[in-house]
Amino acid sequence: MKRWLASLLAILLIASFQAPFLTTVSAESESNSSTEDYQWIDGPSNVVLDNKATLTVAENLSYLDAANTQRFLEDTDSFPNGTEIGSIYGAGENSNWYVIFEYNDTGHVDDSEKDDLDADELLDSYKRGTEEQNEKTSPENQLFITGWEIEPAYDSTKHQLIYSLGLEDAEREKLVNYNVNVLTREGYIGVILVTDSANFEENRKQFESSVLNQLNVTKGNTYEEFDASIDKKSELGLTSLILGGAGVAVLRKLDYCFCSKKDGLSSWPLLLVLSDGFVAS
Repeated sequence: MKRWLASLLAILLIASFQAPFLTTVSAESESNSSTEDYQWIDGPSNVVLDNKATLTVAENLSYLDAANTQRFLEDTDSFPNGTEIGSIYGAGENSNWYVIFEYNDTGHVDDSEKDDLDADELLDSYKRGTEEQNEKTSPENQLFITGWEIEPAYDSTKHQLIYSLGLEDAEREKLVNYNVNVLTREGYIGVILVTDSANFEENRKQFESSVLNQLNVTKGNTYEEFDASIDKKSELGLTSLILGGAGVAVLRKLDYCFCSKKDGLSSWPLLLVLSDGFVAS
């Protein structure tokens, strides 16, 4: 078994207060907390995400609310950014994925760029930004863009912006991300699948059927209900959501083994912050 097996999720969120940096952390948490310390909601159940959306939690999944999600991330040295509104975890010892939900109060995002997303240009921008960041980063912590796993696409019916980057770490371990931004009346819900490259396709299907398709924006918060006369507007477009702002990456460093919710915390993936300037150039 390889000593290092990383799964990386690069997700872009809008934030203007951070300066460029890349911070790495050990996946071996020093916390003595147990996953039993959190207020888990086991499926089947229905939950509300920050009064912005509802989620049907399937029988084989478990849910943490905003406070428990942020505490879980803190206990695993994963740097919560305060926008987390919940999380979903696969149950059982063989679970190898989880999902973080975040709400970004950016104002209403115009989707007029939906037919003009240039995957090649966006990828080139990512690569240039990553190369610039690598110049400031120690060799063992450098990341490399390999291409799109899923090219950026916008579902105008569901108002979902979807994209996934392929990356490698310094040891050429394959890394993966999967990002879905669900546009709402005055912002967007970030839905972030955290998994490893080897199980990405299988977990992606389960994520889409068991999580994404069970997420519904609540009445009063839907994209269609935007009222230009009273609602906050964002200067961001779809391209900006992909390229701009603060990013978060998920790193996994260990002899690969996800834990069930009744095990210790040290075998869960971690979040680290990739802030402004990392991806766009």
